[in-house]
Amino acid sequence: MKLVAETESLSLEKHVGEIDYQIIHTTSGRFRIKIPRLSKDVEYTNQLIWLIESFDFIISVRINPAAESLIIHYQENLVSSTTVKESLLTIIQQAAIAETSSEIVRTQTEFKPELEWMLERVGMPVFSLGLALLAQQFLPIPPLLVAGVVAVAAIPFIQRTLDLMLTERRLDADILDILWMSFYTIKGDFVGPALMVSLIESGDVLRDATARANEQQMLDLLQGVDKYVRIERDGQEERIQLSEVKKGDRIVVYAGETIPVSGRVLRGTALIDEHKLTGESKLVSRSEGQVVHASTLVLQGKICILTKRIGKNTRLGLAVQLMQSAPVHDTRVEDYASKIANALIAPTLLLSGVIFALTRDVSRALAPLHLDFGHAIRIAVPTTALAAVTYAARQGIYIRSGRALEMLARIDTIVFDKTGTLTQGNAAVVAIETAHEQISPQEILALAASAEQGNSHPVASAIIRRAEEIGVEIKPSTTKDYRIGLGIVALIEDAKVLVGSELLLQQEGVNLDSMHKKYPNLKNSTYSLVYVAKNNELLGVILFTDPLRSESTKVVESLQCQGMATYILTGDNQRVANHVGTQLGIDQDHTYAQVFPDKKVEVICSLKDRGQRVAFVGEGINDAAALAHADVSISFLEGSDIARETADVVLLDNDLRGISHAIAIAKRAMEIIYQNTAITAIPNISVVLAGVLFALDPVLGVIISNGSALLAELNSFRPLFEPDTDPNSYVVDESLISTFANSLEASNSSNTKKKTTTISDLLPT
Repeated sequence: MKLVAETESLSLEKHVGEIDYQIIHTTSGRFRIKIPRLSKDVEYTNQLIWLIESFDFIISVRINPAAESLIIHYQENLVSSTTVKESLLTIIQQAAIAETSSEIVRTQTEFKPELEWMLERVGMPVFSLGLALLAQQFLPIPPLLVAGVVAVAAIPFIQRTLDLMLTERRLDADILDILWMSFYTIKGDFVGPALMVSLIESGDVLRDATARANEQQMLDLLQGVDKYVRIERDGQEERIQLSEVKKGDRIVVYAGETIPVSGRVLRGTALIDEHKLTGESKLVSRSEGQVVHASTLVLQGKICILTKRIGKNTRLGLAVQLMQSAPVHDTRVEDYASKIANALIAPTLLLSGVIFALTRDVSRALAPLHLDFGHAIRIAVPTTALAAVTYAARQGIYIRSGRALEMLARIDTIVFDKTGTLTQGNAAVVAIETAHEQISPQEILALAASAEQGNSHPVASAIIRRAEEIGVEIKPSTTKDYRIGLGIVALIEDAKVLVGSELLLQQEGVNLDSMHKKYPNLKNSTYSLVYVAKNNELLGVILFTDPLRSESTKVVESLQCQGMATYILTGDNQRVANHVGTQLGIDQDHTYAQVFPDKKVEVICSLKDRGQRVAFVGEGINDAAALAHADVSISFLEGSDIARETADVVLLDNDLRGISHAIAIAKRAMEIIYQNTAITAIPNISVVLAGVLFALDPVLGVIISNGSALLAELNSFRPLFEPDTDPNSYVVDESLISTFANSLEASNSSNTKKKTTTISDLLPT
């Protein structure tokens, strides 16, 4: 390579943090840097390689530990040497920081034994309560010592409250509890404050223990799922378990599949969605020589990847570690009790001042400070949601968030995709009709199977399976263009082959009139049709059938009995859609035919605009957009990667009956949430009134007020102990849910600029 302008002195040492480095020389497209740490720190070396490989402009990275040197090659046409240099010098420093950070994450994600963890949380509060009782009844313990112990026990609660107020930039109702405890501690009444902090911490521990149990349940489920990938060996593709993949293996990924490893593209070009990994909605194109990462989705194209990192060493592995350290369940469940309590902070303090001015009785003046049921709700609501999600997982239903739980309890409309959802997804070819006598059915089948190689759609599988059964030759296709919802365009032996719907061929300018004239019954057939054309000439049509799932009819009937409207969306023609609708008992005006991805979204949005709360059930690549727009999205574990990633609810047993069960679980959970609101609000209001009117004993007030919070917390565990009964036998108070939900929406719409309180806000972080 030609030596370019910049050459650094061999004796010049640079320092980035604690890392010494020396740029030996640069050449066109190449840097060589001496880093002494490379010879003695393997972890730093691995971290440095990983960070450098993440740059798209990097072609190769080579480390020579003995020579303490790093050699990189980069794409000159993509980036300047100055940018590469600056990036490398930054990464040399960041590799040491990243190494330290990963150690911290691993330490945080290790669970302590349950008993030890609980004792750390409640030990000091319980000790302060015991000390306060001894000082009051038996021993002459110095008041300053008791007050100090109570204050230390309350520090975690006070710290959490102050952090929340600083973060949210608003007063929180927990400040009333802090003021109450502070005044009584200063007054010399220690039992009440010690009892309050003990009950508060006990409730928090119960909530966090539920979160830990739920997290472990989710991890167990994820670890139990078999993952398969396509690996290329000796020019042939074969399927193996992901756990068997090794560094250096060549992984083939098709459109609609998740990239299972991190590595570099050897060949092919793909449009990739990295949203789940980076949070950015922008799609990226990756081709030969560029880096791709595990857990990202291939939307178009096909690529072969040289495996660099697998398992915990991928970015997905880091994401799992983050999930372990901070389980969060997002939701829109609105907490009226908490909002009201926060709104009443100023009036409550004013009322206390007025009462003291009138009565000069400190106990009566402090009684209104008990009006804080917001903390109890922030414990009980997420605990209920977590308990319900954990219970659902045990029943083979993965509910992604508390938000999905809330919406499941409120949906009134279920929209089903047909193929692979209501049907078995085990399509079978029943006939092949040719456009003219010069071509045989076997030739049509061979072309269709050659084009459909690598496609996971049920129809593609049926075509390939039929081709293998009769022994026709399946030829390689050099180029493929997946038209989601329509079909596929492939290049086979330099011929353009179309395999798909009537609409696909019409878009490509292929005339179908001759076929329909020759076979007039095609328009009346209840079979689904796949047309095949070559170089824009229609060759024939493949007829196939896909029988209904055994449970589909009963599931639809069950949902309709619960008052839910049911719809079918399908890319098939109207007669096929009507035939399936008739079998399931779905009205024809609820059956939409020749509906492709964009049209599915239109139907979903139209139903929502009419005020309906919509759940969409689908499993294919072409269902992803509709799943994203529905109020609740439901898919199967065996569905496409993109559908499973998009779905709010995943049926792990691949059985539609899980939908009814999930709805029943959600309704029961929401009913318990509303019960808990009453359990905490009514005693709090009663304690305040009794304290003002009758100077209620502060300890009794704490027992009633905070005891009710603990009772609500225990009530929140009920979903974990529900019997495994028929979900259709469970009936909830629909009017209660409807009234609460409608009020909730009215509150949200009254001030859309205000931040909505969510269960993610209530859960521990």
